[in-house]
Amino acid sequence: MEIILVTVGNFQDYILDNIENLLQYKNYNITIIIDKKFNSKLVNYKDKINIVFVETLNSNYDFNKDTKGFRKGFWKLTNIRFNIIYNYMKLYNSTNIIHIENDVLLFKNVDTIPFHDKNKILLTMDSYDRCIPGILFIPNHELLHRCLMYFTKNNDMYNWGNAYNNLPDIVDCLPICFSDQYDNFVTKNFDKYNLIFDAAAIGQYIDGVDPRNITGNTRGFINETCIIKYNKYKFKFINKKPWLVYNNKQFEIVNLHIHSKNLKKFL
Repeated sequence: MEIILVTVGNFQDYILDNIENLLQYKNYNITIIIDKKFNSKLVNYKDKINIVFVETLNSNYDFNKDTKGFRKGFWKLTNIRFNIIYNYMKLYNSTNIIHIENDVLLFKNVDTIPFHDKNKILLTMDSYDRCIPGILFIPNHELLHRCLMYFTKNNDMYNWGNAYNNLPDIVDCLPICFSDQYDNFVTKNFDKYNLIFDAAAIGQYIDGVDPRNITGNTRGFINETCIIKYNKYKFKFINKKPWLVYNNKQFEIVNLHIHSKNLKKFL
């Protein structure tokens, strides 16, 4: 399985912790897409991962312009990364990839996960019109291109929500809760996995939110938009892997969105 991460315009140092975590899975083909100017940041990994310079994929991006404003172009860059992934997949004919955000840690070997439809983009919807694209399965660049046609807002989460609601033939859900709790998209396909994925709210509840959003100790944070309120469940780590516990049942969690950016704590 190819795992693709993107850090362009700005370099997010915690991606290095994410790479360390991914390298535990010896069979992964890890691709990091970065600006040429950030090459020295990954010098210790050049023999372990694939480093692709964004300049070789599309020379039309003006990162001097795109990295202005809120958090140096945060919303602009979160959208642009999917155009970049599209260009990469098309150029290299890359298929069946997993894209994770730089603050999303995998705790399960995704090669062992039987993704239920290899002909659809699979994502984590956490409300009726929003997907937090912390982890996505993308079969090919053609399907991604169709989704990009629905990127009409300056917000990648609602753009993916728009794609999900308008393209049911090519976009489907990964379950973010177990099936006897909700009867809608958040538990859809749970029976095919017996696993749950974290859009963001689990990681936020366990370790809090980005300190730039709220200062101080925010562990126990309840995401205001996610329709699931994870504070009614318990969480524990078994052999350093996260599990959700409810009524004496345990559910393995594939990934955690470490919104606090304290990835080292969970390696």
